[in-house]
Amino acid sequence: MRALALLLLLVAAPADADGLRAVPYAALEAAPHRRVTFDTLPPAREPGHVLDALLRFDGVSIGKRLSGQELSETATRDGRFEELVGAPSLPLTVLAGPPRHNMAVAAHAGFGSNALFPLGPEGADRRGGRGEGAAVMLFDEGQWRLGLRVHADYADPLGTRPPRGALHLCFWDDDGRMIAHEIVTPGTGIMSLGWESNVPIRALSVTNTDPGGIAVDDILHQIDPATG
Repeated sequence: MRALALLLLLVAAPADADGLRAVPYAALEAAPHRRVTFDTLPPAREPGHVLDALLRFDGVSIGKRLSGQELSETATRDGRFEELVGAPSLPLTVLAGPPRHNMAVAAHAGFGSNALFPLGPEGADRRGGRGEGAAVMLFDEGQWRLGLRVHADYADPLGTRPPRGALHLCFWDDDGRMIAHEIVTPGTGIMSLGWESNVPIRALSVTNTDPGGIAVDDILHQIDPATG
């Protein structure tokens, strides 16, 4: 039977073993929050708007890596992907990637809106470079609750192949320590992911080895801890 549900595996939690737990994305939407979308730019077909600088929104900056980290490359049968190597240095600072290898924003049929495509080793000018890259979100203040939506491109209409690839999410505190590392094995289409942490999240890094790469949209962030 084909597994359409997400497999969430918590593989490391060096800062606090109980620091992070999954919560429904809809619960974050129902509470006070700020939402990052990419619709301030006009819709454009891929490669869309290729952006070589940091992306700045209310309360969060988006780039390629944290200072102290290096971009590396991993190759699978599905393509070339970026990975992040090393621990962040302090103070936490987010950095953009090289020209034509940073981020793109383009119209996305699955989301029905613009979405963010982290550009990979092949860059903006090749189809295999769009969605295969790293993305890092650095928040102005520690976040107790956080969510985002990710589209994974795994085309298997007959449902006969096992899932391939993975989504890696690393959560960092203000001291540059990893709160948790989650590995998500996606099905096809949009995943709505949400988390709550008892260690405030200052940064979230996202890498993947998903066939076709990923697109990101609707980032939700909340400063205040849950009460009640």
